[in-house]
Amino acid sequence: MRSSFMKKTTCSILCLLIILSTAFCLAGCKTRTDEMADQEIYAEKQINAVNKKIVKCINNKDEKGLKSLFSKSAQENSEEIDGKINNLINIFDGVKIKSIDGEEPGFSGDSNTQPINIYGSYTINLNNGEKYVMWVQFCSMDDENKENVGLYMIEIITCTEDKLPSGFKWDGVNSGKPGIFIHYIN
Repeated sequence: MRSSFMKKTTCSILCLLIILSTAFCLAGCKTRTDEMADQEIYAEKQINAVNKKIVKCINNKDEKGLKSLFSKSAQENSEEIDGKINNLINIFDGVKIKSIDGEEPGFSGDSNTQPINIYGSYTINLNNGEKYVMWVQFCSMDDENKENVGLYMIEIITCTEDKLPSGFKWDGVNSGKPGIFIHYIN
């Protein structure tokens, strides 16, 4: 009788373990769609955080803070970054950035295939009612080249996209160079 009880108990425990193992395996499996959704959420959180830091630095006229957002690599390889940071902050002289609007950011890479580069175009709403457009590109993760982590580029135009002259080209985006690019459009 004891032998029969032991067999039933052992069998029950094994069945329970198999069921639990299967449940954990299925719960842990992500579809490609789930992974992409997670990456999109990650990219959006990252760019929102970077945009908030950029706005804070500009509104507070914090040149050192803005420079510190740029990756070491971008700081070393961009032309006259200190002067361009000063110019960028001076664009907003007397006005404050009220908010930033934009679509979902684009991104390349993931935690397995680094670097993760995140980028997007945003409308800057000023407290005087004017609107500018800003392109932001940064690297959020690069374990092999940590000097690449941080802002890569800010490109700004002092109008909305619908007021751009025909044939307008984004100098920074099209050049692939790091730094700050400013377009003064009347």
